[in-house]
Amino acid sequence: MKNLLTSFLICLIVTIGYAQDNFSLHFAQTYSKFKFLDSEGNKDDNITSAINYSYGLNYSKIFSSNIFARIELGYKNLGANSILNNQKLDWSLHYTDLNLGGGYIVNKGKLKPFIGASFYFSYLFKAEQSIGLSYYNMLKMDAIKNTDYGLNVYAGLLYSFTESASVLFELRNSTGMNQLEQNSEPNQSQKLYNRALSLHFGLVFSINKK
Repeated sequence: MKNLLTSFLICLIVTIGYAQDNFSLHFAQTYSKFKFLDSEGNKDDNITSAINYSYGLNYSKIFSSNIFARIELGYKNLGANSILNNQKLDWSLHYTDLNLGGGYIVNKGKLKPFIGASFYFSYLFKAEQSIGLSYYNMLKMDAIKNTDYGLNVYAGLLYSFTESASVLFELRNSTGMNQLEQNSEPNQSQKLYNRALSLHFGLVFSINKK
């Protein structure tokens, strides 16, 4: 058993030693909205997408099998728009964001397509709601939870213009799984979730280990 464990650790170290490290800095345009279900379970179709911006920094390790692992830290601005009694409703939610996941990349040539998925955990540090000319701080009102978590699914393309630098294009779909209504009772069916689609552009810098 001891020899088996030792062999496994040696193989793991060798695999990591031959892996490629990528560092990426990216900017994203985000189209976000809410999935809202009222107390009777009906979906509110009046909620429309808000266009905001996000950015992040990630590190990925690409193994010889073309499987990659990725960790990302960033900021994202989510929210939505709607109309109530001829007044515009606007929500703006500001999150710090941590992503952990991985995927597969075609790591040959200048064009390198990839797909992947990640789990995310987000902390809400600013939440604003506007109804017409009225403004509300949702965190001070204790009207929304200050954490969210969910799943990202993404696909993209790297274009290598040098041996160590690439341009990144990525399309990402985010599905929030945490019910955000702070004052919703467990036995009530009224629920609110984050939804977002984002388009990412950035630069990737590679370090090949051999």
